[in-house]
Amino acid sequence: MALEKNKISNSVRALWMVLITSLAAPFFVGLIVVALQFMRPASDFLLPPRPGEAIGDVGIDAFVWGALPATVAALGLTPFVLQHGTYTWLQAAVVGVLAFMAAVIIFPFPAGSAMPFLAFLAGLVAIGMRALLIAGGILRAEPQN
Repeated sequence: MALEKNKISNSVRALWMVLITSLAAPFFVGLIVVALQFMRPASDFLLPPRPGEAIGDVGIDAFVWGALPATVAALGLTPFVLQHGTYTWLQAAVVGVLAFMAAVIIFPFPAGSAMPFLAFLAGLVAIGMRALLIAGGILRAEPQN
């Protein structure tokens, strides 16, 4: 007897989407920040300099800071998952950018002119999370009407 992976309810999809996004998106943000730290001095315009701080501390700081926008983005996408079982890549990108900007307003950091690029990266992380959730069978590939 084969079990079809799309036989879960939309409320269960929404629950797992919020839980996974709240943990995995900050992890990917931490990886991106660590990668940018390794590319110094070429990436100095993107992130404020952190002299004397260990690379692990920088990654953990990014993970902790990224938890708020990841959770806000996941909660913002929850109505779409409850209604359709998924959301589009465009909805993911818009919510990712808006959640990032809300987090910057609440917990500011000195990024200066790099803020639009970092917001773009937040949108890409949100699109990547959508792809990961679809590949894992949590979200539907196409909306259910």
